[in-house]
Amino acid sequence: MPRGPKKHLKRLAAPSSWMLDKLGGVFTIKPSSGPHKQGESLPIALFLRNRLKYALCMKEVETICKQRLIKIDGKLRTDPRFPTGFMDVIQVEKTGENFRIIYD
Repeated sequence: MPRGPKKHLKRLAAPSSWMLDKLGGVFTIKPSSGPHKQGESLPIALFLRNRLKYALCMKEVETICKQRLIKIDGKLRTDPRFPTGFMDVIQVEKTGENFRIIYD
């Protein structure tokens, strides 16, 4: 019997606000625990990879985060699974761009 919280998340069980395609694989990124609920958040990795197209794979997202280039609400975040929520500001240091998370 497994112990502790679940560490995996299947694509079909992910919130529909993430707008993931069904045929893109079996699993997706599960957000780590943080200030927002899982259903109301979007991991940094999904934002950088799927929305902004700054990275092609998870390894590239981890490299971007470990270089300390991403700020969320003015604080450096190095965890690619950190959950960003409604009205959070994401700053990319290298490009000088600011983004605000707003759901449709």
